Amino acid sequence: MNRRSVAARSVAKAADSPWHGLREAHFLLRSRWTQELARFGLSYSDYVVLELCGRGPARASEVARALGLTAQGATDAIDRLEARGLVGRSTDRTDRRAIRIRLTSAGRRLRRQTHSAKRATARYLNSAMSAEERRALSEGLGALTRALRAPSRSV
Repeated sequence: MNRRSVAARSVAKAADSPWHGLREAHFLLRSRWTQELARFGLSYSDYVVLELCGRGPARASEVARALGLTAQGATDAIDRLEARGLVGRSTDRTDRRAIRIRLTSAGRRLRRQTHSAKRATARYLNSAMSAEERRALSEGLGALTRALRAPSRSV
C-alpha cells in the first residue's frame, strides 16, 4: 500500500469520526432509554404516543406520522395502549371521519412517571460529563442543527 492511499484513508477516517461517534451515542442513548421505558412496560413507540397525546388529543393520522408508521401500524400501537387503559378514542367534533386519541388519567400518570425517569437519566448524563464537555457537546449539536436546517446544496 502506498503512502498516498494510507494518508487518504487516514483523512477519510478522521472525517467520519464525529459521525461514527454520533451514531454510537444515539444508539447507546436510545438503548438506555428503551431499558428505562421497559420498567414501565412501554416500547419507544408507546412513549412517543403518550408524549404526543400528552400535549392534547391527537388525530390518529398525527400518531401515524409521529411514529413513521402506516395508519394500520399506528392503529396497532393505539390498540395496545387502549387495552392497557392509557389512551381513549373519540370522534372529532368538527370532522366525524377523524378519530382523536387522548390520554386517560392512567396515561397522564404514566407519562409523568416516564418524565421523571427521563429527567433522572439526564441528571446522570450531566454528572458523568464535565461542564466543559457539556458546553462543547451543546455547541457541536447546535452547529449540526444549524447545518441540517440550512437549505441543502449539491455536493
